[in-house]
Amino acid sequence: MADRDYKAFIVEGEAREPQIIDNISKVFFSHGNFKIITLPAGENIYMLWKKLKTDDFDTDIIEVLRESNDDISKQLDGLSREDFSEVYLFFDYDVHQTNLGREYDVDVVKQMLESFDNETENGKLYISYPMVEALRDYKPGICGDRTNCFVKITDIKEYKNASAVRAVYPHFKEYDYEIWKDIIDIFVMRVSCLFGVGDTLEYENYSRKINPYEVYVLEENEIQVEGVFVLSAFPEFLLDYFGQKLWRNCVRHKKNHREQQCF
Repeated sequence: MADRDYKAFIVEGEAREPQIIDNISKVFFSHGNFKIITLPAGENIYMLWKKLKTDDFDTDIIEVLRESNDDISKQLDGLSREDFSEVYLFFDYDVHQTNLGREYDVDVVKQMLESFDNETENGKLYISYPMVEALRDYKPGICGDRTNCFVKITDIKEYKNASAVRAVYPHFKEYDYEIWKDIIDIFVMRVSCLFGVGDTLEYENYSRKINPYEVYVLEENEIQVEGVFVLSAFPEFLLDYFGQKLWRNCVRHKKNHREQQCF
């Protein structure tokens, strides 16, 4: 067992997600008495979950990752699940769920969110819609308009480039606290839109109603009509972690724009 506390951030990609986690570590956790280890899974969330489910979750997620590739094994050298006080997973939403196999039903994401619902146990899962690039797809102080609120299923392959063109701050590694304040402010307006309210949610209502599972349910409803509602996982994580103090520092707007612009 190691002599210090560790937190595992499990991500799907090996490029952008580690940049974001590294930036979050510097901006928000620079004074923490723990170490964050970013573990690129090298495969999507469905395959990782499938491996754990096959073993009835008797094998912990750290050991599954250790066995997945040599690079992660080296990162975890000398560490066990007991050394990690918290485990978080950040993955993109795959509307087609192409890697599941026919034995799983269409609501497997709900099962995964139920399995990964506690950072001190199996881990807590956060999903970006449609993908990690949603983090940069915003304009400061503006909730969005009909064009940018949704991504059509047929346009998801072009979303990375489209989000880069629209982004005011396209480079994740350059984000500072002021940029993150804007991101969190926009996230709260957007998630209020998703939940169908004109006024921005108050913190008490947000903390009671908003969680990754409920966000997914509403996303599924939107997909039937409009497409994927653009929403990043990372501000959701930060608000869950730091709570009302961060909310008070970041959330400035009391009205979102969906009523005027999206309908």
